[in-house]
Amino acid sequence: MAQLRVGDLVIRSHRLLKTRGAIVRVAAQRRGEAPHVWVKWNHSDTLPNPSLEVADNLKLVERPDEPPRGSGAVEAGGVVSARAGRSA
Repeated sequence: MAQLRVGDLVIRSHRLLKTRGAIVRVAAQRRGEAPHVWVKWNHSDTLPNPSLEVADNLKLVERPDEPPRGSGAVEAGGVVSARAGRSA
């Protein structure tokens, strides 16, 4: 699994709890322990919020500082459209 960083969008990989959130802090890793991160959940009823989660239980959804992959953007309804060129 890729190293998770602050700002990454993740989803909890539990079979019943597919909650989506953003990493707000990476906890210090101790020798022999799995890495932990603090996640601010998008679902308002998820408590505690933010919560300390084992990084292995999270799936990376999007890394905001990287450009999206592929030649088109997926719009609402799953329609793929060509991206407009950006001027410098």
